Amino acid sequence: MKISPVEIKDIERLQKYERIFQKLLKKEIFSKQDIWGCGESKGLIGKIIKALLSEGSIVELEKETFRWIPSSLDVYKKEWIASARPSHQLKRLRKEERPREKLLTYGSSKLTTPELLAIFLRSGIRGKNAIVIANDLLTQFGGVKGIFEADEEKLMEIVGIGKAKVAQIKAVHALAEEYLKEKMKSGRKVRNSKEVFDYLYLTMRDLKKETFKVIFLNSADQIIDAENLFEGTLNASSVYPREIVKSAVHKNAASLIFVHNHPSGDPTPSESDKGITEDLVYACNTMQIKVLDHIIIGDNSYFSFADEGLIEEYNRNFVSLKEGRG
Repeated sequence: MKISPVEIKDIERLQKYERIFQKLLKKEIFSKQDIWGCGESKGLIGKIIKALLSEGSIVELEKETFRWIPSSLDVYKKEWIASARPSHQLKRLRKEERPREKLLTYGSSKLTTPELLAIFLRSGIRGKNAIVIANDLLTQFGGVKGIFEADEEKLMEIVGIGKAKVAQIKAVHALAEEYLKEKMKSGRKVRNSKEVFDYLYLTMRDLKKETFKVIFLNSADQIIDAENLFEGTLNASSVYPREIVKSAVHKNAASLIFVHNHPSGDPTPSESDKGITEDLVYACNTMQIKVLDHIIIGDNSYFSFADEGLIEEYNRNFVSLKEGRG
């Protein structure tokens, strides 16, 4: 018996199957690894592949590599891609099953990622409702992170996505960034490097250029402001300690945290990064301003100069140099 969308009554289960079949039906020959990119569980993917093998719709060529039987591929494409799937239109769903109504009634935790995204997309096109388009986006770009990172042209390659919906997606991203900025400056005490990374990762991970941010803190280690002061490849000639100290004095900051990103994704500090940090520690010590940390943000990872003992080492070097001159 063929796996048909008509037989799946649960809307959330149907969304999961749709996302998997959109990957399964892209190529005549595929591997399990190809399908894992859809974002659904490996258990469910394995279950569907096993069912397709049992019914003879696909054959296993080698371990975890499969080939569609051409006639079955045509049937499944018609069922899962070519059909308008009218039973999956939002207007045909019971009111309590519609994403917006579910959100207001049960809260965001009860919604799937496609349903949350569909609320922002607002509407679909003929044969594709907002949830289907949201599924297409998540499948194509590998999740929310990929959608936010994609440029306008790539987003508009998805059927049903025009300039208006691109603007809605970019607005959601910008609002999320603004929320994190405001949360960062909410007066809470900064406790560790992980906390700073969590605040800034979303806003700095996708930057195409290196950006040097300075976080200004008061004597209680509470954030009072944050500024992007320099942009481009960081070296001794592009980061000016004098400008940083001047801003810190103007804001009456007692201590500073430096943060910059590595677009390559590898947060390992270069020799230039180390030299700049030591210069900044020296300059700030001269004005009795503490440097608490310098954090480099990579792809879902970071490097903390303080955690690695380098800030303490630079402070010791400054004291030794000062005493030597005395």
